[in-house]
Amino acid sequence: MDVYFQSEIGVCTEFMQGGKKQKVSIVISPIKTQGDESALKIIYGCNLWRACENKNCFFSLKARLDPKTEIKIKG
Repeated sequence: MDVYFQSEIGVCTEFMQGGKKQKVSIVISPIKTQGDESALKIIYGCNLWRACENKNCFFSLKARLDPKTEIKIKG
């Protein structure tokens, strides 16, 4: 079985910086895979994840620093 991964270029209307929402161009890319013979999990990321201040966006750094989210950020 062959598996192909591809990035998606699009528009984000939920990007926040300085307390204001902005319309920006983003790239969502697969950054990590986990799995075995029976299942494959693909973890995606956004190219503006560090700059976005929207706590409701799954990809943003602000959301990942929320105590409810148990993801450790390196670097």
